[in-house]
Amino acid sequence: MPDYLVRRSSTQKFTVTQEKTLVAENLSELADVSVSNLPGSDNYVLTYDASLRKFVLVPADNILTSAAVDAELPDSFINQIDIELDNKIDLDGGSF
Repeated sequence: MPDYLVRRSSTQKFTVTQEKTLVAENLSELADVSVSNLPGSDNYVLTYDASLRKFVLVPADNILTSAAVDAELPDSFINQIDIELDNKIDLDGGSF
């Protein structure tokens, strides 16, 4: 049986690196969020703007207005408003 000699021809140096994962503490630190003056933004809702591909702040009133324009208000919401505003607002529906 022949004898074999095995040698390592060069010494390889291995480097181990560890990437640090940063966690955002504020909305403004996220890359896909576009907010300005966040502390003074009461009555705003964070929504996704597909054209900007970012989350943006929108006045809460605009959400209801655009939903009503599109006739996308949920029936449960309309029923709840009907109950809460019953006999509190005098609306003239005209004649049919």
